[in-house]
Amino acid sequence: METIEELKVHYNWTREDEENLAKVSWIAERYKEEFIEEFYRYLENFSDTSKYLPDEETRSRHKAKVKGWFVALFTSKYDAQYLRRLYRIGETHVRIGLPPHYVQASMNFVRNYIADKITKEMGCSLEANRILSSINKALDINLDVMINSFREEELRLYLASGKYQRLLIENIRRVSWFFDTFIILTLAVVGVFLIFWIVYEIWLVSVGSLPLERGGLSILGSVLVLYAISELLTEEVKHIRGSALSIKVFVGVALAAVIRKVLIISLSPEKVQELITLSLVTLALGVVFWLIYKVESKT
Repeated sequence: METIEELKVHYNWTREDEENLAKVSWIAERYKEEFIEEFYRYLENFSDTSKYLPDEETRSRHKAKVKGWFVALFTSKYDAQYLRRLYRIGETHVRIGLPPHYVQASMNFVRNYIADKITKEMGCSLEANRILSSINKALDINLDVMINSFREEELRLYLASGKYQRLLIENIRRVSWFFDTFIILTLAVVGVFLIFWIVYEIWLVSVGSLPLERGGLSILGSVLVLYAISELLTEEVKHIRGSALSIKVFVGVALAAVIRKVLIISLSPEKVQELITLSLVTLALGVVFWLIYKVESKT
């Protein structure tokens, strides 16, 4: 980890930058309450905010700490003590499992918020530009330290594990990647097969080999399954890129397959018992899908 003096050299931080921040520290004090409200509205963009801020007590503590950091950005002396404070913030993020992307995106919000307030209070002037330049340096230093603490903590945990544990972790990652690739290829093949099957069903209807009513329902069901597979394929690609899998998509695929079966069987009066059973399964899957949707919407 670089020292504060090294960071100052790397970011061309001077005494003038520290003075520029002190000049506008009153802006931080004036807008700190508005800032935290705007910041929390911004956090609603992240789907799993409630995972990291689960209750009102946690949110209150977090608000107080973020407000303190916001004011300290302008008023603190940029020394070793300030560096340690930033590093501890990063360690806390690692401990709760917060993705580094959230920190980087949030810092962009802070940058834009401060720029708006500086422009509002000082207008477009050379002095405002100099102050904004100093603020951007300060934010870059903050972000650098916080993100580096992520990497160092992850590296420490990795090195703390034994040789065989590291070997096992690497092999599991390779196997997981193989499974994900196989699933994507399989879904793609099934999707292509369904497209040909839908075309084939349309051809059967057009030549009269399949009754129009039965063929129409069968085609509709096949399109529904194709759509569900497309959603599942998209979800799996997101998973490979690092996102969490949504159980709702898997339930949706099962629901689409059962609905297709119900549509076809509904034309056969002699299969009433099977139709009732599938209808109950459809209802159960629908309830599960709705419950998952409600839970994911809240988070």
